[in-house]
Amino acid sequence: MKKLSILLILIVLMGTLVGCSSDQEEVIRMGFVPMRDGDKLIESVEPLATLLTEEIGIKVEAFTATNYVGVVEGLGSGQVDFGFIPPFAYVLANSESNAQVILTALNSSGASSYRSQFLVRADSDITNFNDIKGKRVAFVDPSSTSGYLFPGAHLVAEGIDLEKDIQYFYSGGHDKSLQLLLNGDVDVATTFVDVRQRYEKDFPNAQEETRVLGYTQDIPNISVTVRGDLEQEMQDKIQNALLTIAASEEGAELLKELFNMYGFAVATDEDYQVIRETAASMNVDLKAGN
Repeated sequence: MKKLSILLILIVLMGTLVGCSSDQEEVIRMGFVPMRDGDKLIESVEPLATLLTEEIGIKVEAFTATNYVGVVEGLGSGQVDFGFIPPFAYVLANSESNAQVILTALNSSGASSYRSQFLVRADSDITNFNDIKGKRVAFVDPSSTSGYLFPGAHLVAEGIDLEKDIQYFYSGGHDKSLQLLLNGDVDVATTFVDVRQRYEKDFPNAQEETRVLGYTQDIPNISVTVRGDLEQEMQDKIQNALLTIAASEEGAELLKELFNMYGFAVATDEDYQVIRETAASMNVDLKAGN
């Protein structure tokens, strides 16, 4: 009887453990890069995570990386299931872990591309790109498409040696590059178009105190990228959910307010080939991820 009682207790315990594991909630993780300040961003994306949870039927948790490469690494390790990442970061993720783009963001004009701009102070003596030689330049991040890759390639095409002809810094954010320029800490800031409007509340005098020196060629917009081994069914659910949210009044307003996005378009890897070509012109080895 004693042995039988112990056996019955073990069976009950095993059943309880199995029941607990089967009740574990399924979660998919959504990654973002720090578009402004990491702490502010993680608070602001919660409404989007809630809408996605309702659409997909699975709890969506938001993850904010401390830098542009953080989501790329998360996609490769499986810690992130899908993410909103810049085009260069997508190409890195695709090269490193076969991550796949499923959507690209649209801007206020309904376009799926944008450009970088070169900003100088309104009273600057810099009037052409040749004048940038010997100056201080603020890039955003070595993995930033509009804050480094494309403007850097543009300067190279203008005959400027980035290592010899200028002194450059990485600010860590487009708003931070603008702030460095306004403070007089740098002579040129590279940002997306037009960072001064996006952060008008933070820098109300930026339009009057700065001017645009020039622009880069068109760049594919922010991508929605899924990890390489994510099941096709889940990829489709995420894609359809975001398209549905963007088409709703509540979702459209949310995307506009938080990320300055005006919807999504279905995207493929081929749309980002220009990123690879620009990276090649900058001698960036995508396989090495640098």
